[in-house]
Amino acid sequence: MRRLRRSEDKGTALLESALVLPFLIFLAIGLAEIGFLVIDQMAISNAAREGARVGSAAGKYVDTVDPSINADTLILRSVEQAACNLEHGSLKTVTIYRADSAGDLPADPNLINIYEVPTSGNLNCTAAGSTALTCDNGCPWAPASRRNLDPFDDVGVLVEFDHDPITGIFPFTGPVALSDRAVMRIEPNTRG
Repeated sequence: MRRLRRSEDKGTALLESALVLPFLIFLAIGLAEIGFLVIDQMAISNAAREGARVGSAAGKYVDTVDPSINADTLILRSVEQAACNLEHGSLKTVTIYRADSAGDLPADPNLINIYEVPTSGNLNCTAAGSTALTCDNGCPWAPASRRNLDPFDDVGVLVEFDHDPITGIFPFTGPVALSDRAVMRIEPNTRG
């Protein structure tokens, strides 16, 4: 009797393990996938905050020697540097805009600059040099027109990216489009 009971217990334990183990593995893989997504989201949040911080300090900066280097260039460089930390995603667009009172995109399209990643997808991940991002909408909100005296402008930076799933199973099967934004007031500058 004892031998029969032991073999039944072993068979029951084996059956229970066979039923529960795939579920546990599936759950672990799903949690890992969500963890990778959260890591990429934190990198993009950092990129948006860094861009807004630089935009706040740069204000209406335009280099007198090289006018192609302006506040937007400095913002894009900082966002690119932070976006180079994306492990499983790719940067799509960076939008620099004059934020409305709620911190949202303004209704006026002349206060929005949209920059896209080149089709090669390569970012400039070095500290020096120009940015790889290119203007997509003509960039009508020129840095020289930004107000850094009362009334102040609030500069917003919206960063959009695609997270590429690693496992291809639960909970994502294709790229997941995510974004984050940050808004800061342009710092006062009495020099102009």
